Amino acid sequence: MQHTYGHLGLHHLGDHSAMGALYNSFERDLLDAPKCHPHTRVAVINRLIDWLTGKIDDKALIMWLYGAAGAGKSAIAHTIAEICDKDGWLLATFFFRKTSSERNNASRLVATIVYQIALAIPIARQYIEAVVEFNPRIFDQSIDTQLTKLILEPLQRLHSTGFDFQNCPFVIIIDGLDECQGNAVQSGLVKSLVTAFHRSPLRTRILVASRPEIHLQTIFSSSPVQPYLSRLALSDEYSAEEDIHRFLQDSFDKIRREHALASYIPYSWPSGDILRTLTWKSSGQFIFASTTVKYIGGDPSELPTRRLDVILEIQPPRGGEDLPYAELNSLYNHVLSNVRDIERVKQILGVLIVVIPTLEDDPLRSSYEMDMFFNWQPGETEACLSRLASVIKHNEDDERIITILHASLPDFLLDPSRSGQFHLCAESILGDNAALGLRRMRQPVNDPGV
Repeated sequence: MQHTYGHLGLHHLGDHSAMGALYNSFERDLLDAPKCHPHTRVAVINRLIDWLTGKIDDKALIMWLYGAAGAGKSAIAHTIAEICDKDGWLLATFFFRKTSSERNNASRLVATIVYQIALAIPIARQYIEAVVEFNPRIFDQSIDTQLTKLILEPLQRLHSTGFDFQNCPFVIIIDGLDECQGNAVQSGLVKSLVTAFHRSPLRTRILVASRPEIHLQTIFSSSPVQPYLSRLALSDEYSAEEDIHRFLQDSFDKIRREHALASYIPYSWPSGDILRTLTWKSSGQFIFASTTVKYIGGDPSELPTRRLDVILEIQPPRGGEDLPYAELNSLYNHVLSNVRDIERVKQILGVLIVVIPTLEDDPLRSSYEMDMFFNWQPGETEACLSRLASVIKHNEDDERIITILHASLPDFLLDPSRSGQFHLCAESILGDNAALGLRRMRQPVNDPGV
């Protein structure tokens, strides 16, 4: 009697997946996930499409897209995912995120990819579900075992039935690999992906985006990976200056049209010289341009013209500091210097950046939970963060989730040479919050004070 595999397999896959890691997830949409501005990054995107379609680097299983923080890697990865999804090429995506307990480690990576494969290739679902139902603890086994049993063997079995995968590319996109916990884990993932997918009957292409960390440079240059690799650096060859200028121009046009105080903004604002100055200050980093735009146009009670004047007056400190960090550091310093209670803001940021990544779940993600943790009056967290809208998002729904918009802000705050008085010392923060947590645990339930 033939066994019919029901919904247990796919349901079990879903339970072990990080659905927020999908490029088009509700979670990423809430976080205002970066996307390429229309008609920007065209050369980079065309190069990636040429690789996917086999016009260049036909033997390369993996494309490593790398660049500094704020160079636009995630926006490019998201845009490629949209293109591949539209053309029917997209197999799976996983967008790592350092501050998310489900997306900052590899424990849910394979399940998330397999879940998407089961949806993208419905005929393969029965073979995948058979593995999960036979061994429900498969997700406790090694990454190599999961990739082999849940992806490689089911696809090979499907191929042996005569199923034609055709010659179109099946694309997997992994963004922010450097935000996955553990350098050895990151390197191991690269090796595991090559080992599994170079034997796959599918014409698979894997786009991996990350910062060029030393351990990643080492693994991508290693003999097991090198024959299957192509690289794309977001460097001077793919200068973003014209794209940033276009982004700024379009963004200021939108502010002139839609801002609450638009009637007070001159039609000729800002001048061409100012746009060129801001483009220069960005130094090829979209992160500077996007943060600047959010600061200038993000507060309906503030005149954008006045806020632009403030941005233009900010000067980076003199010395040996390299651009673009000098300009970005100055911008972050300015934004933080305008908050009302910097010590409380640093407490909140310390929990978000240092404490939460050490926890198994996210008990302190919302302003409500933050108020309770610090024993503050309801609404105090939200009030403290009210002037940080350009770098922190505070959801306006019932959950009131707090989210840091840019990965470069934690980098800035954790580096004392960049952040100075705003520096967050990880050791002190962990110690202070451990002590606070213990005091809260010892507090009687009916005691309103600490």
